Amino acid sequence: MSGLYSTVYTGALRIKAALRGDRQFSIYRSLLREQYLPPHRLEQVRIERFKKLALRAIDNSKYYHQRLSEQRELIEKMQSLEQLSLLPLLTRDDLQQHYKEILCPVDNTVYADSSGGSTGSPVNFYHDRDYQMFARGLHLLFMSWIGVSYGDRTGIFWGADRDFKEASFREKLDARIDRIMALNSFNVDEISMDSFLRQLEQFNPTYIYGYASSLALAAERINQLKLTGIRPKAVRSSAEMLYESQRQVIEQAFGTKVYNFYGSREINNLAAECAAHEGMHVMASGRIIEVVDDNGQPVPDGEQGNLAVTDLTNLSFPFIRYLTGDMGTLKSESCSCGISYPLLAGLAGRSSDIISFNGLHIHGEYFTHLFYAQPLVKQFQVIQEEADLLVIKIVLRSGELDTQPLLNQITEKVGPSVRIEIEFVDSIPPLKSGKFRFTINNYNNRRKV
Repeated sequence: MSGLYSTVYTGALRIKAALRGDRQFSIYRSLLREQYLPPHRLEQVRIERFKKLALRAIDNSKYYHQRLSEQRELIEKMQSLEQLSLLPLLTRDDLQQHYKEILCPVDNTVYADSSGGSTGSPVNFYHDRDYQMFARGLHLLFMSWIGVSYGDRTGIFWGADRDFKEASFREKLDARIDRIMALNSFNVDEISMDSFLRQLEQFNPTYIYGYASSLALAAERINQLKLTGIRPKAVRSSAEMLYESQRQVIEQAFGTKVYNFYGSREINNLAAECAAHEGMHVMASGRIIEVVDDNGQPVPDGEQGNLAVTDLTNLSFPFIRYLTGDMGTLKSESCSCGISYPLLAGLAGRSSDIISFNGLHIHGEYFTHLFYAQPLVKQFQVIQEEADLLVIKIVLRSGELDTQPLLNQITEKVGPSVRIEIEFVDSIPPLKSGKFRFTINNYNNRRKV
């Protein structure tokens, strides 16, 4: 906790939470201890929480009663989280078709939510009050890892219009009390960006967070203007894949470390970096992340696979082995920080963002390195439209770009049988969520429909 204001502010929040029956701070205190449990003891805690979740789902959810009843004995006698691979996966299609049947008629306040996802195909779901309190406790834990606190001056670079509705007087007052300054970077031009950055200099934030692409855009402008007055203690990147090239630009601009944070609309606070930066700690007290193949079977540590996530805290709408659409790798080594939570070695982005030709899978990082080395390129997007067609959209800063060297490099990577089309455009808009995708595999997306 840093600063007198933050200390007083957090104290007031604790009192307010206690009066409302909000247990986020008591959960946080438990998490501070739990994160250092020996791995075998931590696994037992997680197994007991999973049993409570799954057995309640079988008894109260029509969907899970049909899907898991035959595995009831297995769940009751579960001794290892590796046994999760014996249970069925929950897919995005399952969520779309059966979300009303997944909901448990339990005694808890529930809140409807939805996610459009990267493909624009919406899913509906519910969070309950216990989930929200536990999520806030997990976020407090993450803040303790990076040395920031509620009440610290915070700058936000976000991009979702749904999260930036026209603020009421009360909401504006709350933001002022919370000491938050935010920019909706969904549709920002150079003038509004420069104005916000100048205000941010005066504001002097301790903490900055935002979409990876929004932070990178702001960082690039800070470096161009040679601004040196925005020096937060920590920067959190979330909501999108953080590429290493973006991390370097952001850290140069803000003069501090970037902490990668992974979550989703369906299940937030999934994994995050600590100060050691040796991977992303799975928020294991409330979340289970498996890395599995297309059949739901675990892949060895160090190998890339699909992320299947179980939320241990939302008993009213159970997410059990939910395929998020993201890909990643688990790390067998422990973190030097001493926290027992397992590590994700890294995220590979969404499976729909991997460009694939003739069995070759190309990570988006390849293209970011390629184009960030081109000073004339302001923005780019790579789209696989067909099995043998790659379309590249480019926004130029000025002048003309000799595309032949780029074509040669990409052809060498994807092979001579792939057609490459380059389109120069005035702008490349983000998704409705405000997220920006550098690579899109429309061909694979169509095949999955």
